[in-house]
Amino acid sequence: MSYVRRTLGSKERILLLTGYHWLYWVGASLLVAPFIAVLVGGLPYGAGDYFLLVLTAVPLIYGIYLIVHGLALEVAVTSDRFVKKTGLISINTEEVSLDKIEEVNVETSILGRIFGYGTVNVHGTGAGDIRAKILNNPIGLRQQIQAAREELKSKGE
Repeated sequence: MSYVRRTLGSKERILLLTGYHWLYWVGASLLVAPFIAVLVGGLPYGAGDYFLLVLTAVPLIYGIYLIVHGLALEVAVTSDRFVKKTGLISINTEEVSLDKIEEVNVETSILGRIFGYGTVNVHGTGAGDIRAKILNNPIGLRQQIQAAREELKSKGE
């Protein structure tokens, strides 16, 4: 069960749960793939294959790091708050109540506009910025935050 689901309040509900864009996963997989290709394709191993295994070990380690980091990320909008959780064993969370959010900024590059990924910066009153990079559908995330804030305001009136 996800961190956000475990920490929901009694009347709180998840409006949007997202993570890294699929291109993040492709990039991480491309770092792991050469090692696996040499490992499987080099049977029986010769001297050159051992050299290639050592050569592809560094991208393998970084690719595994990216995969674990990607599995550990949760970004969610609930009916009460915006949450970013990182970490599998040692969990780090950044949360801001919807009524405390001052602004939500979205940064997208040209490729981000084409493929639908970007960076979301959430700034809250009395809190630092929460920055989430390479997110899937950042514009939709911003729209969901704004809709949740409007719904929260209408309930308060």
